[in-house]
Amino acid sequence: MFNKIKSITEKIPHPTSLPDGLYNAVWGGYVIELTHKGRQYELASEEGVRGMGIKVVVQIENGIATFDTVQS
Repeated sequence: MFNKIKSITEKIPHPTSLPDGLYNAVWGGYVIELTHKGRQYELASEEGVRGMGIKVVVQIENGIATFDTVQS
């Protein structure tokens, strides 16, 4: 038996920005994922990493985003 699907929506990413500040995030491959005010964001990093779930802090200052790993 198949379960009923309630709705289908298309997920279309579009470029956006975040306000200046510090954000806790998770890094894997070339993607950093963070949540701000209930919305999820994906940031593309210049450098990649093997593995997933690496904790980072993203800093946005004057519209420029950088990140650094968090020591566990």
